[in-house]
Amino acid sequence: MVPVDFTPVSFKALEFLSFLMEKTPIETHLVHVVQVNAADWAGSTEASETIDRAEIKEIEQKAEQQFRELKQHVDFKFQAAIVYGGLTTALASYAAKHQPDLMIMGTAGAQGWQEKVSGSEAQQVVRHTEVPVITIHQHASITPIHHILWVADFEAKKQPERAVATVKTLQQLFGAQLHLLRIIRKQDEPRAGELKQHMQQFAESLQLQHYELHLRRDYIVPEGVRNFNRETEMDLVVIGTHARKGFSQLFYGSIAETLVNRCIRPLLTYHLK
Repeated sequence: MVPVDFTPVSFKALEFLSFLMEKTPIETHLVHVVQVNAADWAGSTEASETIDRAEIKEIEQKAEQQFRELKQHVDFKFQAAIVYGGLTTALASYAAKHQPDLMIMGTAGAQGWQEKVSGSEAQQVVRHTEVPVITIHQHASITPIHHILWVADFEAKKQPERAVATVKTLQQLFGAQLHLLRIIRKQDEPRAGELKQHMQQFAESLQLQHYELHLRRDYIVPEGVRNFNRETEMDLVVIGTHARKGFSQLFYGSIAETLVNRCIRPLLTYHLK
């Protein structure tokens, strides 16, 4: 599933998709959201009495034309869908109904107070969607997947089966090397051996193959991941998110969602249970 608004940012997702299609057949849904107030939407343009029907009809027709033009410029088949409502809720509803294995989404990112209060659109989708999501920052480098970086504390007893299966599938398709990374602080260094043991147990419990273990000292996790990326040139970063909302998100935040806005490589996020 690929959300598209026909901007260069959303087409970054199609660039990444092309690498996947070189490796395996993929049934692709391209989804465009016509944003309308949920309280005004009655299920169709005709049934919705409080919206500007002429304006919505014009937006629909423009999207249909853009889909027709897109079909002439890509070398793969796709199912085009136009959905209505708020961007996040409409995409989450479509994903819940059609149960795609993966969502790929471009993002322009967000920083500062905007990131803390509202976040980017991609960040909001990650927070509300149960499907694993690959976000592609507008300035991200997109390359074939030779190295996958999985960031975690590696002490969680259970990981979501769908997310693990997705990582394994991507690794197998590309013959990629998997790198498990834990960011540690200065006070964690005496426990380095114990932390490495947790990482090894994590890998063995999930029956991972072709992996390396890395500990890196940094003052915060997002910066540690970005610095590790710059030095090692990973092609895809994987991290779980607790999908916090409301005041919990404002005060505690999510490392994964921070990376959605700032990661210099494609980022696969999944919900931790």
